[in-house]
Amino acid sequence: MNSPVNIDFPLVSILIPTYNSAAYLPAVCQSIQNQTYSNFEVVILDDGSTDQTMSVLAPFKKDSRFQIRSWSPNRGLNAAWREILTLARGKYWVSPGADDVLMPEFLQRRVALMEAHPEAVMAHGGVQLINEKGDIIPNLFPQVDCPVQLGTQRALEMVLQHDIINQPSNVVRSDVTRKVLPYYVSDWKFSPDWHLWILLLSAGGDMLWDARPSLQYRVHGNSLSRIPRLAAVRSAEIRLVPLCALKAAAAYSQLAHAEWLRWGATLYRLWLLRAARLRSKHELRQEWLDLAGEAYYGRSNRHLNLWHELLKHGLGAVLAFSKQYRAVKKQSFRVSGLAEIDDPVFKMGAAGQ
Repeated sequence: MNSPVNIDFPLVSILIPTYNSAAYLPAVCQSIQNQTYSNFEVVILDDGSTDQTMSVLAPFKKDSRFQIRSWSPNRGLNAAWREILTLARGKYWVSPGADDVLMPEFLQRRVALMEAHPEAVMAHGGVQLINEKGDIIPNLFPQVDCPVQLGTQRALEMVLQHDIINQPSNVVRSDVTRKVLPYYVSDWKFSPDWHLWILLLSAGGDMLWDARPSLQYRVHGNSLSRIPRLAAVRSAEIRLVPLCALKAAAAYSQLAHAEWLRWGATLYRLWLLRAARLRSKHELRQEWLDLAGEAYYGRSNRHLNLWHELLKHGLGAVLAFSKQYRAVKKQSFRVSGLAEIDDPVFKMGAAGQ
């Protein structure tokens, strides 16, 4: 029986794309069933797994709140996540990893926070790290003490400066998500979620923060960020994602348009410097140059010439680098995006500013 959506007790869609995660799926499914908040649906999409995924999920089919879907062959996480986002029926959605664990009050806390702030588009929060065996491990990731509520413009600028949102912990409004999905590019290797957060915050709405950890985030030794052959891709995307996402959002958002007029040239010039570094290591791809050129110039730029662009933007690129360098020196850790925005929350000694 389908749970109704109503303003007092809204349905939450829990969306889980999975591939060869049979060892961990029972844990996340059981943690969902153990939630103190019960009005949810679960949509699990098996992306062509070759392990025992469907077998370990079989017992959960008895729970009418669970929908188990599958396709074959494997199409990759980006395709699965984009597909599963279209299936959400709830007022809110959340997408924990197939290997994460939700603490019992996770949904209750997030829904209460969102319901108390109808002007907010998302609510994320603290996580507890666990290893492959489920043991709690120290959190070595950069720590940001966010304000409990951030207004739309500051939230957008903070996310342009650094992707502070841990995807599995984030509960998001579905109606806003549907509005921005046509602009969503999900085929990034490392940062499809960062692209989506920029689109969502550009659409208008505050960002909420719950510092208390209510989700266990599993860290693997084979994390994408640790694979040397993908280092160049990650380095490129750190500059390409905010550039492309902000330009896309400028098509429907006055806020994003204003931010693009302010920061678009800087984002493009910092990308050119990153492209030059990648070229020096013989790691630059022409498709990355073309993608950045299309975002900046607003038209297709096939076979854009890096040296021509560096000559054209040389002085601006030097100034952008100088400002970026000075901003980074004042911050508590090296941000992934546009350091020049220089939000106080990233500065050394900052605490919930």
